[in-house]
Amino acid sequence: MFCKRIIVLALLALVGTQALFARTTIGNGVSNAAREISERVPSGARIAVLNISSDYVALSNFVINELILNLVRAGSFQVVPRSSVELEVAQREFDFQMDGWVSDDDQRSLGQFLGVDTFVTGSITRETANTYRLLVNAIHLESFTFQAASGASIRIDRQFRTLIAGGGSDVWFDYTTMQRVGMGAANMVFGMGSLLNGHSSGWIVTGGHVGAILCFALGAFNESDLGISIGYAVLVISIAIGYTIPFFHTRPNSAVASASNSFPFNLELVSNTDGGINGARLLYTRRF
Repeated sequence: MFCKRIIVLALLALVGTQALFARTTIGNGVSNAAREISERVPSGARIAVLNISSDYVALSNFVINELILNLVRAGSFQVVPRSSVELEVAQREFDFQMDGWVSDDDQRSLGQFLGVDTFVTGSITRETANTYRLLVNAIHLESFTFQAASGASIRIDRQFRTLIAGGGSDVWFDYTTMQRVGMGAANMVFGMGSLLNGHSSGWIVTGGHVGAILCFALGAFNESDLGISIGYAVLVISIAIGYTIPFFHTRPNSAVASASNSFPFNLELVSNTDGGINGARLLYTRRF
């Protein structure tokens, strides 16, 4: 009975871990934000997407354009074209950047000049080594209060890396979800998944497996059901830990500073997770 309870608790912990690490793509995050706005902002409102702040111009542009596209498709609003927003910014000489931080006063003034009922702003910021946080807010111009707000953890997939690389900034290459799952599966053999990838926390799993084997041996030698039950409990807990810890791992040397160019050769500086440069990489392209 004790062993069964441990197994149930371990399974519940694994399910909770999966829920904790629930992430989505940048496209789905934008679609969900537009859906939230469509549900909460009154139909017929005149809406303008003013700015999405981030460290990457291409990423901000993508989110702004996708928000506009999704809001137009909803068919419930009068959506101000992005060109109109940019023209108004230029004519009024606002200190306004659509891909950067903008003061509340500038946002409100621009909304008034555009004649909108609601304007949309947001941000994309680093959340963890493996995720970014997308926040999108719809603000009522007259009362300057939130009408809708949406937040999502965005995983760094191929599309996201492409958008970041388009800005010529630091690109983070970390473990993918499938790599983490594979590492967790390999950890079932004495924590080898983590150890082979350079993570000393794998020794915790190794110790758990060795402890389980000792409990089994002592239980069998003494003909003790308690010892065998403890062995099963230790084994299940160590397997659960082995499956979970890869989701906390960060790939060594995961930050690569790169800039696109037209030459067949490209030199990249490789830095560690603390930002210190510790090497260089020479890449070349072959075309057929």
